[in-house]
Amino acid sequence: MIITSRKNDAVRRFRDILREKKLRDSEGVFAVEGDHLCGELAKSGFRIISALATENAISKYPQTAQALRSAGEFAVISQEVAEYISDTKAPQGLFAVAEKPERSGIPDGAGRLVLLDGVQDPGNVGTILRTAEALGFDGAALSHDCADVWSPKTLRASMGSALRLPCIIGELPGIITGLKERGFMVYGSMLDSSAAKLGTLDFPEHAAVVIGSEGAGISRETAEVCDQAVYIPISGAESLNAGAAAAILLWEISRR
Repeated sequence: MIITSRKNDAVRRFRDILREKKLRDSEGVFAVEGDHLCGELAKSGFRIISALATENAISKYPQTAQALRSAGEFAVISQEVAEYISDTKAPQGLFAVAEKPERSGIPDGAGRLVLLDGVQDPGNVGTILRTAEALGFDGAALSHDCADVWSPKTLRASMGSALRLPCIIGELPGIITGLKERGFMVYGSMLDSSAAKLGTLDFPEHAAVVIGSEGAGISRETAEVCDQAVYIPISGAESLNAGAAAAILLWEISRR
């Protein structure tokens, strides 16, 4: 049977989870859509609760559709319903809801970490997580006022890295204090009188770098517990956005 009604309970639930952070947080779930993210989710080991797919998607993406069908509750929907649920302009017709992983701390054995302080653009958050994974970083920590890791836009921008890179959310000053007790050197991307020019530092094996918000930068409370301020020398442009700045900083740390 094909679900054709927008009022169907499963349809409304999928749509609400994609759009409402409060619902994702209260129920400990998140939703993904599209062949790539659904395929990455199926390989991630997360528990998939339910999935929806159009007949066209089942035909076009048989491997992903079969993985979703095998993992949890599965239903077929019409193209019109897919367009109603979707957070994109051209939905591929695959949707899945899964449980969020339980992550209470930075993984043991982690060496390189990225910390995000108030980065509110989901595209930047996703891009930074993707860059961190690509450059071999071991995890990320985000302040509570960052864009939601589990929002559709963040997940799409991360291209699945948010499903693989361990991420925790909390109060950054406390997280940083704990990292320093574990032997981490914590660098803050900011301009102040003590800031070192990027390229002049030798980063240790256990290093974490804080990326601040696009407008306000790193908060005063977070800056106070960083070990060293560091800045990227630029000319011409007034500043770099958080995603671009993070890519430069993470590359420099990863190669040392």
